[in-house]
Amino acid sequence: MTSVAHLAVKAGLAVMHGRRWSRLIHATKAPAEAQATVLGHILATNAQTSFGRRHGFATLRNPSDYRKAVPVQSYEDLRADIEAQELTGEPRLTMEAPVYYNRTSGTVAAPKNIPVTQAGLKRTQAHQRLAAYAFSKGPPILAGRMFAVTGAAVEGHMPGGTPYGSASGLLYQNQSRLLRARYVLPAELASIEDYEERYLAMAAFGLAAGDVTCAATPNSSTLIRLLDLVNKRAEELLQRVADGGTSEPNPDRARRLRGILDQSGSLTLADIWPRLAGLVTWTGGSCGVASRKLRPMLPTDCAVIELGYVASEVHGSLNVDPMRNLCLPTLTDTFFEFAERDAWEADSARADIVGLDELEPDHDYYVIVTTSNGLYRYDMNDIVRVSGRVNDTPTLDFVQKGKGVTSITGEKLHETQVLDAVCTTLEQMGIDNRFFIVLADQDTSRYTLYLEAAGHSGSADDIGERVDTRLRDANIEYDGKRASDRLKPLDVRLLVPGSGDAYRESRVAQGQRDAQFKYLHLQYAHECSFDFEAKAS
Repeated sequence: MTSVAHLAVKAGLAVMHGRRWSRLIHATKAPAEAQATVLGHILATNAQTSFGRRHGFATLRNPSDYRKAVPVQSYEDLRADIEAQELTGEPRLTMEAPVYYNRTSGTVAAPKNIPVTQAGLKRTQAHQRLAAYAFSKGPPILAGRMFAVTGAAVEGHMPGGTPYGSASGLLYQNQSRLLRARYVLPAELASIEDYEERYLAMAAFGLAAGDVTCAATPNSSTLIRLLDLVNKRAEELLQRVADGGTSEPNPDRARRLRGILDQSGSLTLADIWPRLAGLVTWTGGSCGVASRKLRPMLPTDCAVIELGYVASEVHGSLNVDPMRNLCLPTLTDTFFEFAERDAWEADSARADIVGLDELEPDHDYYVIVTTSNGLYRYDMNDIVRVSGRVNDTPTLDFVQKGKGVTSITGEKLHETQVLDAVCTTLEQMGIDNRFFIVLADQDTSRYTLYLEAAGHSGSADDIGERVDTRLRDANIEYDGKRASDRLKPLDVRLLVPGSGDAYRESRVAQGQRDAQFKYLHLQYAHECSFDFEAKAS
């Protein structure tokens, strides 16, 4: 498509969403006032629910009253009310009955089913359209078609009959006509149960579409996996393109891609989508590993755009400046609270809770949210960092899950430290990092790095020593425990090829949604159900 078409899309989005955008930006001038208004509306609307009556919603006048009346909640604290409302229809958490449940994995064996009301769906849809409007102000990612990967809209039904699945999938198939017409992947592809067949279908559709200007997926590892599949089964997939297995037969495109493959030996996203102007994905935490690995496979002028703080429980932020990746909290729809990271990890019961307007630059915070969908003072167990400001409202970057912290003897090792130590070491050694995970074994007082790599013919001990040194430099407590031999030296176990894919597939089989899968690169050994030792070479 031409730049004229891009301008037309931009103008259309401005007409449809410009006024809502202006209201959002205006609210950033007085975040405390905006947040008090949101909280007041949520409490008044749901005062007569079971939860609202138990906690006196009708008598609460401000955020301070709310904090005193309602303790911080986990999903397990809310599970009984969520399940009872779905089964009986009784207004336990929201006066408006949920029409959908966003299913995600939890800390226990039973999944978490996050309630979503009809009004909640409309708000999330509005967030997505505002994001599209913001993206239209940056690189011309909406000039052509969009290769967007989501989960299945409906994966099953709750005992009371309400559907559950991936809210992103539901919104995908209910997008505006303007955006839906640009999608490469049919919505029904997300419902293909066979893991390999689903990826083959997505790869075939992607190869057939030469006019893609935007790729969007929460985790870039999905695109890395697709590229691996394309190059392993190129002839089969290109034959589908030539024969019209996805759309109209296109032998010319298949011939062109075969020529590139014959010359270079493999295809990159730059080869497949030379007009790709933007990749919209998560760039923080463990997902940053995949997005950085994908960067050399993109066109040189392709922008990597942060998707924003988006979770099953809350659409937490919007990227309002894709050139600088400034992600603004959804302050007009969600009530946010925060606890300073070190204080929360030291003693969450005693940590001070602050509002959005009280956050300090370059500080890390745990996030607590209150939503109109029935989550009250809900502990997200997510860590965010203040990265900038829009008027008087801080912007937030996702850092990592709070769970991404281990401590065998008090060292409090963070996933971000592990990511930096391992990735930097492997890059300096010229080793192709295919996959890695570090497991903390409390029984042996040792961390083990399980690594699937290419381009390394030396000793695993050399890798271990270098990573261990970087960890000691990054974490004074780790260094002290290593110096006193309370922590044993880091061990390295090299994995056979395909181990990372096998791990991912096992997690998907256990209930993780493939499109939103996140690798936890640091875990306790006893919490990891996958047998990496069986994959060690």
